[in-house]
Amino acid sequence: MMNFRLAELRKKHNLTQQELGDILCVSYQTISKWEHGVVYPDITMLPQISGYFGVSVDVLLGLAPLDEAYTPSNSGKVEYWEKRLAYLKRTRKTMWNEDYVRFLVRDVWKIERPVMVLDCGCGFGSLGMLLMPLLPSGSKYVGVDFSPTMIQAAEEGFRELGIAAQFICSDILEYQPKQQADLVISQAVLRHVDNGELFLRRMVSFVKKGGLFVSIECNREFEADGLYVRGMDYDKLCRHDGLEKLWQTELKQQNRDYSIAMKIPHYMKAAGLKAISCRMNDRVTVLDPDQQEYAEVLDSIARADHWNDEKTDHEIEEDIAYFMNHGMSRMDAEDYCRQQNGIVRFLKRNAGSVALTKATGLMISYGWK
Repeated sequence: MMNFRLAELRKKHNLTQQELGDILCVSYQTISKWEHGVVYPDITMLPQISGYFGVSVDVLLGLAPLDEAYTPSNSGKVEYWEKRLAYLKRTRKTMWNEDYVRFLVRDVWKIERPVMVLDCGCGFGSLGMLLMPLLPSGSKYVGVDFSPTMIQAAEEGFRELGIAAQFICSDILEYQPKQQADLVISQAVLRHVDNGELFLRRMVSFVKKGGLFVSIECNREFEADGLYVRGMDYDKLCRHDGLEKLWQTELKQQNRDYSIAMKIPHYMKAAGLKAISCRMNDRVTVLDPDQQEYAEVLDSIARADHWNDEKTDHEIEEDIAYFMNHGMSRMDAEDYCRQQNGIVRFLKRNAGSVALTKATGLMISYGWK
């Protein structure tokens, strides 16, 4: 009997029989009959079906194996970040209001004496450059990151600003500090790694008794809803049904948690911290052509979110293959790629007049040891 893989492929791509029937212009009853072997599609339809699922006709008919190997996201690997210095610098341009960080230091955390700061996953040191001038005189800074490129950039940046600091190239899970710190802090680290709770517990171990631990992370649901571009349909702009499937697949397959920001306060309590609380970063970027540095900020946003160039058909197919491997249906993946290319076209078509609101929804969780 023919091992017709239609049901297997349909379920793998999160489609109902009705959805697949609509795509192939047949009824869901026909799809059901095909899947149960009551009848089979006309031979002329096989290339259309196999093409949609991105497999050969032999695979569709069960004559060749179906490769189901999941390809993990590598955003928690050093090779990924070695190539993303420019990306980090662009995204940090619109991340913080300095007066809010000053408020956290002085009024929320009440840091009144010099402290030793350990910045875990420091990148090029952007958080440290912001934080150190606001801390009491005599405070010390140590930045740890596993990317040699990031460490070199951090050393150069601090040197240019005349801020004394020490940088160590090491994986957080392997790092052995010479002493515990008064303030251990991390920014946008746990959202990228597998098993964020393990990383959090490791960082908490670096905090001295009575010291403060701060974790700053973004909830991807908040971020996906946090964009408005004047002249574009907000509902369509912020649709992320496909992304939800991708996030859920990555959580299941490699424990990469898109919603970890919401869970961090509870992980902190389980790690033994006290007086745990959480705040939202108050920075929202509102961009209008009349503002100073308009072109520079818009360019940074566009490049950070990959909206500077429309993707080619080949690049789109590569993206679709990745998205489908991470849980999206082909329909979801195609819709998402169309959405992203649509933003690129809109920004270019309206160059000089684009206005937008962008909120990342950073959550700032903190507690004392």
